[in-house]
Amino acid sequence: MMSDIPDVLQQDDLRLRPLTEQDLPEVAAQIGDSRVAPWLATVAQPFDAAAANALLAHSRHPGEDLRLIERDGAVAGGICMGHALWYWLAPAYWRQGLMQRALLLAVAARFARPAPPLIATCHEDNSASRAVLARLGFAPSPIGRRMFFQSTQRAEPCRDHLMAPEQWHLLHPPSVTAGSATLRPARQQDAATLARMLPRAGAGAAPWPETEALPDFIEAHRFRGTPQGIFVIEDDNRRSVGVALIHEDGGHVCFLSEEDEARHRAIVETALGAGLFSAA
Repeated sequence: MMSDIPDVLQQDDLRLRPLTEQDLPEVAAQIGDSRVAPWLATVAQPFDAAAANALLAHSRHPGEDLRLIERDGAVAGGICMGHALWYWLAPAYWRQGLMQRALLLAVAARFARPAPPLIATCHEDNSASRAVLARLGFAPSPIGRRMFFQSTQRAEPCRDHLMAPEQWHLLHPPSVTAGSATLRPARQQDAATLARMLPRAGAGAAPWPETEALPDFIEAHRFRGTPQGIFVIEDDNRRSVGVALIHEDGGHVCFLSEEDEARHRAIVETALGAGLFSAA
C-alpha cells in the first residue's frame, strides 16, 4: 500500500519527516514527559527503549503515516495518521501555534488524494488539543465515551472528533498559482459570476450547462480531493476572470472577456496539461 502522504512535507521553518532509529532517544524523552504522557491513551507508559522501538516498527506499517515535526531542524513532536489520528508536542513548543500548522500541512497532504475520514480522540480535559481540532474544522461527536489510558490504567472520559475529506475541502480549499492567475474550487456563491463567463451555456454548448442548471452543475463537479472538478480562475487582483472544468479526459476553459483569455489561457492550459491538481 502506498503512503497516504509524502515522506517529507516542508513549509517555511516547519518540516514533517519519517521517524528514524536515531530519533528514538529524543522521541522517548518527549512522549515519556510527565506533561505529555497523560494525554496519550494507547501509548505504553513508561515509554522506555522497548516502547520506542515498537513505535518505530508501528510507523513502518502500511497505512500508518507517522511523521516527526521539526522546526528549524529540531524535533518538536510528531503526528500519526492511520486507523486514528494522534499527535504530541514537546512542552517547549506549546502555545506557539506549531501543532495547528503541522496538522494543517499533514491533513491537507492526506486529503490531496482519496482517503477515508480521520478520527481524533481527545481526553475531555485536554482543552488545548480540542481547541486545535476545532480551529481546523474537526467536528466533535455530540456524545462522549470512555477510553482506556495507559498512564492512569483506567477508562477516562473522551470525545471523538471527525474530519471527512469533503468537509476538509470545503473548509480548506486548495489554491494553485498558474502564472499571474490563481485557480480555486468553485462554490455555489460563484454561480452568478460563472453565468456571465459562459455565454454559450444557453445555447447548449457542451460541456457547459444552461444558466439555471449552474447550481446543480457546480455541485456535481465540486472538487472532492481528486484531480477533477470545476475551478474559478482569478487574476492577481482576485477578480474572477475564468472557469476551468477538469475531468478524466482533459479540461475545458472559458474566460470572462477576450482580454482575460489572451492574458491567461496559454499558461492555465499549460498548467492543466501538466497535472495541476494531481495528487502528489
